[in-house]
Amino acid sequence: MKYGTVFNIQRMSIHDGPGIRTTVFLKGCPLRCAWCHNPESQRPEPELAYHANRCVGCGFCVAQCPAGALSLSAGKVTKNDSLCTQCNTCVASCPYSAWECYGERMSVEDVVTEVLKDKAYYTKTGGGVTFSGGEPLLRADFVAACATQLREHGVHVAVETACFGSETALRRLFDAADLFLVDLKVMDDAAHRRWIGSPVEPILQNLRLLGAWGAEALVRIPVVMGCNATEENMAATADFLLSQTPYRTVELLKMHKLAENKYRALRRDWLIADVEPPTEEHMAELANVLKQEGLCVYYKGEIV
Repeated sequence: MKYGTVFNIQRMSIHDGPGIRTTVFLKGCPLRCAWCHNPESQRPEPELAYHANRCVGCGFCVAQCPAGALSLSAGKVTKNDSLCTQCNTCVASCPYSAWECYGERMSVEDVVTEVLKDKAYYTKTGGGVTFSGGEPLLRADFVAACATQLREHGVHVAVETACFGSETALRRLFDAADLFLVDLKVMDDAAHRRWIGSPVEPILQNLRLLGAWGAEALVRIPVVMGCNATEENMAATADFLLSQTPYRTVELLKMHKLAENKYRALRRDWLIADVEPPTEEHMAELANVLKQEGLCVYYKGEIV
C-alpha cells in the first residue's frame, strides 16, 4: 500500500516510546472505545470539523462554499452533509481556522521524508518514529513500507496498537517494527464489548502471538473509572500476562478529558463526558495491585 491517510504528525513526543520521537497518527480504527481521545482517528476517510468557539460568524465560508452546503444562523455555521463535497474550500477560506480537515493522503515517501527531518533528535536521545492511530494494523502494508525505509536509515520504529486485527497484519508489522506499545483495556469480555465494541479474545490472542514470536512490547492500560479501574481487573490483567505471555512490564495511563472539544467539532457525543478521571490515590492503589502480582509498573514515565 503506497498511500495512507494521516491526520497528524506530532514532533517531540516523549510518551510514545523511548527517547524523543515523531508520532505518525493514521486514520481508521475498528474499535469504538468510549473514552477515545482521538475521535478524528476513527473513520478511515478525511473529515471536516467545525470549531464553533473559533467562529466569529462572518459568513465568509458560507459565501465561498461552491456546493451551497453551509448556512449561517445565530452567528454560527451549519453544514448540510448531503450537499457537502468535502472540497475543503471552507478550510482554506476561513481566516479564523474555524474549519479543519482531519486527514491527509500521504505516500510512503511523503511520510519518510517528513519524519527524517527529526533524525538528529532520534540519534541523540535513542528515540525514533511511532506509528499510532487509529489502528496501524488496518494499514499494515503502508506502515511496514514506511518502517522498512526508516530502519534502513537507522531509525527505531514503534507501533502503538490495540492488537485488534488479523494475524497476517500483525506478522507484517512484527517483521518491520522494533517495538510494540499494546493497549490492553479490560479483561472481562462483556465489559470489553460494552466499552470498546468488540470481544477481547482476538486482542489477547494477538498479544500471545507477539510473545511467542519474541516481539519487544510494552503493555499499556488506560485507566477509566466505571470500566477497568478496579483491583479485580488489574489482577486479571496481571494473571493473563504472567501465565500466557513473556511480558512483565505495564504502564498505567490516566484517562483525561482533553478531547471534549474535538467531539463537539465533529458533532459527536462523548459517551464518558460525565466520567471523571481517577484520582492519584486510586492510580497508586491500582499500581500496587499490579506490583503485588509481580509486574513492573510505570506511571508518568517513572517506575512506581
